[in-house]
Amino acid sequence: MPRSATTPEPQPYRFFGTFAGLPFWPGGLTLLSAAPGIGKTSWLLRMIMEAAQQGFPAALGCYEHTAEELKYRLRLQAEAAVGGAHGKPDAYQVEALLAKSGEAVLIPLSDQEDTIRGIEEMLLQDYNFPVHAPALLAVDYLQRIPVIGVTGMVSEERRGGEAAAMLRSMARRHGWAVIAASALRASAFEEHASEIDLSALLGDERVTYEPDRVLMMWRKSLKPCGCAEIIVKTLKDRTGPTTSWQMEFWGERFYPALNGEQHG
Repeated sequence: MPRSATTPEPQPYRFFGTFAGLPFWPGGLTLLSAAPGIGKTSWLLRMIMEAAQQGFPAALGCYEHTAEELKYRLRLQAEAAVGGAHGKPDAYQVEALLAKSGEAVLIPLSDQEDTIRGIEEMLLQDYNFPVHAPALLAVDYLQRIPVIGVTGMVSEERRGGEAAAMLRSMARRHGWAVIAASALRASAFEEHASEIDLSALLGDERVTYEPDRVLMMWRKSLKPCGCAEIIVKTLKDRTGPTTSWQMEFWGERFYPALNGEQHG
Protein backbone atom coordinates (compact mmCIF):
# COMPACT_ATOMS: atom_id res chain seq x y z
CA MET A 1 0.00 0.00 0.00
CA PRO A 2 1.47 3.42 -0.91
CA ARG A 3 2.28 5.86 1.86
CA SER A 4 0.02 8.91 1.95
CA ALA A 5 3.05 11.22 1.83
CA THR A 6 4.13 9.81 -1.52
CA THR A 7 0.71 9.37 -3.11
CA PRO A 8 0.08 11.79 -6.02
CA GLU A 9 -3.02 13.94 -5.93
CA PRO A 10 -5.90 11.51 -6.65
CA GLN A 11 -8.41 12.47 -9.33
CA PRO A 12 -10.68 9.44 -9.79
CA TYR A 13 -13.57 11.52 -11.16
CA ARG A 14 -11.88 13.53 -13.91
CA PHE A 15 -14.84 14.45 -16.13
CA PHE A 16 -14.28 14.13 -19.87
CA GLY A 17 -17.49 15.69 -21.12
CA THR A 18 -20.97 17.03 -20.41
CA PHE A 19 -23.69 15.66 -22.67
CA ALA A 20 -27.32 16.81 -22.54
CA GLY A 21 -26.52 18.64 -19.32
CA LEU A 22 -25.00 15.65 -17.50
CA PRO A 23 -21.24 15.35 -16.83
CA PHE A 24 -19.48 11.99 -17.28
CA TRP A 25 -16.16 10.51 -16.19
CA PRO A 26 -14.26 7.40 -17.37
CA GLY A 27 -15.25 4.18 -15.61
CA GLY A 28 -18.43 5.54 -14.03
CA LEU A 29 -21.85 3.86 -13.94
CA THR A 30 -24.99 5.99 -13.75
CA LEU A 31 -28.57 4.74 -13.37
CA LEU A 32 -31.47 6.87 -14.60
CA SER A 33 -34.82 5.94 -13.07
CA ALA A 34 -38.35 7.17 -13.78
CA ALA A 35 -41.87 5.98 -14.39
CA PRO A 36 -42.71 4.97 -17.99
CA GLY A 37 -43.19 7.80 -20.47
CA ILE A 38 -41.28 10.51 -18.59
CA GLY A 39 -38.48 10.83 -21.16
CA LYS A 40 -35.63 8.52 -20.09
CA THR A 41 -34.97 7.08 -23.56
CA SER A 42 -35.09 10.50 -25.20
CA TRP A 43 -32.61 11.92 -22.70
CA LEU A 44 -30.25 8.99 -23.28
CA LEU A 45 -30.55 9.54 -27.02
CA ARG A 46 -29.65 13.20 -26.72
CA MET A 47 -26.64 12.32 -24.53
CA ILE A 48 -25.07 9.96 -27.04
CA MET A 49 -25.73 12.31 -29.95
CA GLU A 50 -23.98 15.19 -28.17
CA ALA A 51 -21.08 12.91 -27.20
CA ALA A 52 -20.67 11.95 -30.88
CA GLN A 53 -20.80 15.61 -31.89
CA GLN A 54 -17.91 16.28 -29.48
CA GLY A 55 -15.85 13.50 -31.04
CA PHE A 56 -16.30 10.70 -28.50
CA PRO A 57 -17.34 7.15 -29.39
CA ALA A 58 -20.98 6.88 -28.33
CA ALA A 59 -23.67 4.21 -28.53
CA LEU A 60 -27.22 3.57 -27.36
CA GLY A 61 -28.11 -0.08 -26.88
CA CYS A 62 -31.89 -0.32 -26.63
CA TYR A 63 -34.07 -3.27 -25.60
CA GLU A 64 -37.23 -1.17 -25.90
CA HIS A 65 -37.27 0.35 -29.41
CA THR A 66 -36.41 -0.59 -32.97
CA ALA A 67 -33.73 1.18 -34.99
CA GLU A 68 -36.46 2.92 -37.02
CA GLU A 69 -38.11 4.26 -33.86
CA LEU A 70 -34.80 5.56 -32.53
CA LYS A 71 -33.98 7.25 -35.85
CA TYR A 72 -37.43 8.85 -35.88
CA ARG A 73 -36.86 10.29 -32.42
CA LEU A 74 -33.39 11.43 -33.42
CA ARG A 75 -34.73 13.43 -36.37
CA LEU A 76 -37.39 15.06 -34.21
CA GLN A 77 -34.75 15.96 -31.65
CA ALA A 78 -32.67 17.60 -34.37
CA GLU A 79 -35.77 19.58 -35.41
CA ALA A 80 -36.26 20.65 -31.79
CA ALA A 81 -32.64 21.77 -31.48
CA VAL A 82 -33.06 23.92 -34.59
CA GLY A 83 -36.68 25.06 -34.41
CA GLY A 84 -37.63 24.81 -30.73
CA ALA A 85 -40.57 22.96 -29.23
CA HIS A 86 -43.13 23.74 -31.92
CA GLY A 87 -41.48 26.00 -34.52
CA LYS A 88 -40.80 25.09 -38.13
CA PRO A 89 -37.08 24.19 -38.42
CA ASP A 90 -34.81 24.93 -41.34
CA ALA A 91 -34.33 21.62 -43.19
CA TYR A 92 -30.69 22.36 -44.09
CA GLN A 93 -29.77 23.06 -40.47
CA VAL A 94 -31.50 19.86 -39.35
CA GLU A 95 -29.52 17.77 -41.84
CA ALA A 96 -26.28 19.51 -40.85
CA LEU A 97 -26.91 18.73 -37.18
CA LEU A 98 -27.69 15.10 -37.94
CA ALA A 99 -24.48 14.85 -39.98
CA LYS A 100 -22.42 16.13 -37.03
CA SER A 101 -23.65 13.25 -34.89
CA GLY A 102 -23.46 10.65 -37.65
CA GLU A 103 -20.83 8.57 -35.81
CA ALA A 104 -23.21 7.71 -32.96
CA VAL A 105 -24.28 4.07 -32.88
CA LEU A 106 -27.92 3.01 -32.39
CA ILE A 107 -28.23 -0.69 -31.55
CA PRO A 108 -31.61 -2.44 -31.13
CA LEU A 109 -31.09 -5.35 -28.73
CA SER A 110 -32.83 -8.62 -27.87
CA ASP A 111 -33.59 -9.39 -24.23
CA GLN A 112 -33.13 -13.08 -25.02
CA GLU A 113 -29.72 -12.93 -26.67
CA ASP A 114 -27.77 -9.70 -26.19
CA THR A 115 -25.87 -10.03 -22.92
CA ILE A 116 -23.47 -7.41 -21.58
CA ARG A 117 -20.52 -9.45 -22.79
CA GLY A 118 -22.09 -9.60 -26.24
CA ILE A 119 -22.63 -5.83 -26.29
CA GLU A 120 -19.01 -5.28 -25.23
CA GLU A 121 -17.65 -7.50 -28.03
CA MET A 122 -19.96 -5.85 -30.57
CA LEU A 123 -18.74 -2.36 -29.65
CA LEU A 124 -15.07 -3.38 -29.72
CA GLN A 125 -15.11 -5.50 -32.86
CA ASP A 126 -17.88 -4.03 -35.03
CA TYR A 127 -17.86 -0.34 -34.03
CA ASN A 128 -14.19 0.23 -33.12
CA PHE A 129 -14.83 1.40 -29.57
CA PRO A 130 -11.52 2.03 -27.79
CA VAL A 131 -10.04 -0.73 -25.67
CA HIS A 132 -9.27 1.88 -23.03
CA ALA A 133 -10.26 5.51 -23.61
CA PRO A 134 -13.24 7.75 -22.84
CA ALA A 135 -16.47 6.73 -24.57
CA LEU A 136 -20.18 6.86 -23.71
CA LEU A 137 -22.50 3.86 -23.65
CA ALA A 138 -26.20 4.20 -22.83
CA VAL A 139 -28.37 1.13 -22.18
CA ASP A 140 -32.16 1.12 -22.16
CA TYR A 141 -32.93 -0.53 -19.84
CA LEU A 142 -31.13 -2.34 -16.98
CA GLN A 143 -33.75 -4.94 -16.06
CA ARG A 144 -34.13 -6.12 -19.68
CA ILE A 145 -30.47 -7.13 -19.99
CA PRO A 146 -30.39 -10.94 -20.17
CA VAL A 147 -28.49 -12.60 -17.33
CA ILE A 148 -28.01 -16.36 -17.46
CA GLY A 149 -27.93 -18.20 -14.13
CA VAL A 150 -27.33 -21.84 -13.21
CA THR A 151 -30.95 -22.75 -13.90
CA GLY A 152 -31.42 -20.52 -16.93
CA MET A 153 -32.53 -16.95 -17.52
CA VAL A 154 -32.72 -14.87 -14.34
CA SER A 155 -36.01 -13.03 -13.80
CA GLU A 156 -36.25 -9.26 -14.34
CA GLU A 157 -36.82 -8.78 -10.60
CA ARG A 158 -33.44 -10.36 -9.78
CA ARG A 159 -31.24 -9.68 -12.78
CA GLY A 160 -30.82 -5.92 -12.23
CA GLY A 161 -28.15 -6.23 -9.55
CA GLU A 162 -26.00 -8.63 -11.53
CA ALA A 163 -26.42 -6.54 -14.69
CA ALA A 164 -25.40 -3.37 -12.80
CA ALA A 165 -22.27 -5.10 -11.46
CA MET A 166 -21.30 -6.29 -14.95
CA LEU A 167 -21.86 -2.85 -16.48
CA ARG A 168 -19.72 -1.21 -13.81
CA SER A 169 -16.96 -3.76 -14.35
CA MET A 170 -17.06 -3.14 -18.12
CA ALA A 171 -16.96 0.63 -17.60
CA ARG A 172 -13.88 0.40 -15.41
CA ARG A 173 -12.18 -2.15 -17.63
CA HIS A 174 -12.30 0.13 -20.66
CA GLY A 175 -12.56 3.62 -19.16
CA TRP A 176 -16.01 4.11 -20.67
CA ALA A 177 -18.84 6.02 -19.03
CA VAL A 178 -22.00 3.92 -18.87
CA ILE A 179 -25.52 5.14 -18.17
CA ALA A 180 -28.48 2.79 -17.98
CA ALA A 181 -32.18 3.42 -17.53
CA SER A 182 -33.56 1.56 -14.52
CA ALA A 183 -37.11 0.47 -13.75
CA LEU A 184 -38.96 1.43 -10.58
CA ARG A 185 -41.09 -0.87 -8.49
CA ALA A 186 -44.78 -0.58 -9.41
CA SER A 187 -45.60 0.54 -5.87
CA ALA A 188 -43.36 3.60 -6.35
CA PHE A 189 -45.76 4.99 -8.97
CA GLU A 190 -48.31 5.54 -6.20
CA GLU A 191 -45.92 7.46 -3.96
CA HIS A 192 -45.10 11.16 -4.04
CA ALA A 193 -42.15 11.32 -6.43
CA SER A 194 -40.10 13.76 -4.36
CA GLU A 195 -40.15 11.32 -1.43
CA ILE A 196 -38.94 8.28 -3.38
CA ASP A 197 -35.56 6.89 -2.29
CA LEU A 198 -33.18 4.23 -3.59
CA SER A 199 -35.39 1.41 -2.32
CA ALA A 200 -37.85 2.23 -5.11
CA LEU A 201 -35.52 0.81 -7.79
CA LEU A 202 -36.55 -2.60 -9.08
CA GLY A 203 -34.19 -5.42 -8.11
CA ASP A 204 -31.95 -6.53 -5.27
CA GLU A 205 -29.63 -4.37 -3.14
CA ARG A 206 -26.86 -4.46 -5.76
CA VAL A 207 -28.97 -2.27 -8.04
CA THR A 208 -28.45 0.59 -5.62
CA TYR A 209 -24.98 -0.42 -4.38
CA GLU A 210 -23.12 -0.87 -7.69
CA PRO A 211 -23.79 2.44 -9.53
CA ASP A 212 -21.72 5.52 -8.80
CA ARG A 213 -24.68 7.81 -9.44
CA VAL A 214 -28.47 7.35 -9.41
CA LEU A 215 -30.84 9.93 -10.88
CA MET A 216 -34.62 10.09 -10.58
CA MET A 217 -36.94 11.91 -13.04
CA TRP A 218 -40.56 12.80 -12.48
CA ARG A 219 -43.15 15.01 -14.14
CA LYS A 220 -43.99 18.14 -12.20
CA SER A 221 -46.68 19.54 -14.50
CA LEU A 222 -48.02 19.38 -18.04
CA LYS A 223 -48.49 22.52 -20.17
CA PRO A 224 -51.46 23.05 -22.52
CA CYS A 225 -49.14 22.64 -25.52
CA GLY A 226 -48.19 19.14 -24.37
CA CYS A 227 -44.71 19.99 -23.04
CA ALA A 228 -43.96 18.77 -19.52
CA GLU A 229 -41.95 20.26 -16.68
CA ILE A 230 -39.54 17.61 -15.39
CA ILE A 231 -37.68 17.47 -12.08
CA VAL A 232 -34.40 15.54 -11.90
CA LYS A 233 -33.08 14.60 -8.47
CA THR A 234 -29.80 12.93 -7.56
CA LEU A 235 -30.54 10.06 -5.18
CA LYS A 236 -26.89 9.01 -4.95
CA ASP A 237 -23.62 10.48 -6.23
CA ARG A 238 -20.10 9.32 -5.39
CA THR A 239 -18.63 12.32 -7.22
CA GLY A 240 -20.12 15.01 -4.99
CA PRO A 241 -23.19 16.26 -3.13
CA THR A 242 -26.69 15.33 -4.26
CA THR A 243 -28.77 17.98 -5.97
CA SER A 244 -31.88 18.54 -8.08
CA TRP A 245 -32.73 20.61 -11.14
CA GLN A 246 -35.52 21.24 -13.62
CA MET A 247 -35.88 20.39 -17.31
CA GLU A 248 -38.64 20.43 -19.89
CA PHE A 249 -39.70 17.54 -22.08
CA TRP A 250 -41.00 18.63 -25.48
CA GLY A 251 -43.18 15.61 -26.12
CA GLU A 252 -44.06 16.62 -29.67
CA ARG A 253 -40.38 16.22 -30.59
CA PHE A 254 -39.11 13.80 -27.92
CA TYR A 255 -36.67 16.45 -26.75
CA PRO A 256 -35.36 16.90 -23.17
CA ALA A 257 -34.74 20.65 -22.99
CA LEU A 258 -32.23 22.08 -20.51
CA ASN A 259 -32.29 25.38 -18.64
CA GLY A 260 -32.19 28.21 -21.16
CA GLU A 261 -33.90 26.12 -23.85
CA GLN A 262 -37.45 26.53 -22.58
CA HIS A 263 -39.72 27.71 -25.34
CA GLY A 264 -41.95 29.89 -23.15
